[in-house]
Amino acid sequence: MGPPALESEIVALEERIQRLLAAYQQARLERRRALQERDRLVMLNSELRKRIEGVISRIKSMEQAEQAE
Repeated sequence: MGPPALESEIVALEERIQRLLAAYQQARLERRRALQERDRLVMLNSELRKRIEGVISRIKSMEQAEQAE
């Protein structure tokens, strides 16, 4: 190859590239997990909203039934 100084720089650059690739892959994995968690929480929020609306509807029905008596 070339002079030893150049070879050591190339090795250092290759190591840096490997670290950057590993960090990039880790960031992608964490992003994917975060998106999955976001989707799960959005679905949970929707389900809770429906349940709360159902409870409110039943309370209103009970109040209307009491007023009708």
